Amino acid sequence: MPSRITREEAELLHLPNGRTVADEIAGFDRFSDLMDTRFKIAGVPFGLDSLLGLLPVAGDAITGAAGLYALGTAARLKLPITAHIQIVWNLVVDVVIGSVPLAGDVFDFFFRSHRKNFRVVEKHLIKRAKRHHKDLAKA
Repeated sequence: MPSRITREEAELLHLPNGRTVADEIAGFDRFSDLMDTRFKIAGVPFGLDSLLGLLPVAGDAITGAAGLYALGTAARLKLPITAHIQIVWNLVVDVVIGSVPLAGDVFDFFFRSHRKNFRVVEKHLIKRAKRHHKDLAKA
């Protein structure tokens, strides 16, 4: 669940649309975990991004395309343009450096662009929920 707040806090933070932060990001949390941290070797978490990145060219293309899920989530939630820019930056860095033979494979194990993008979305939703809570308190 979210790294900046607990699951319980995410379930209590309501957004203007009536849903909670936890409701809005649950699917994205599962996706980013699968892509970046679902498995472990010697205590080092990794996901499908690292495994698919081992396939020359196609692997990075596939994981780059899968990363567009984050951009779609940001658009669906109407996050600010700065969130979209951060997400695109993380995806570009992941695909470009990840496509370098051998060094890119090692990079994929540690960069975790999908979890970074999850935290970008989470951060903006938390801000929105807290602002909504403050507005309700004023009314």
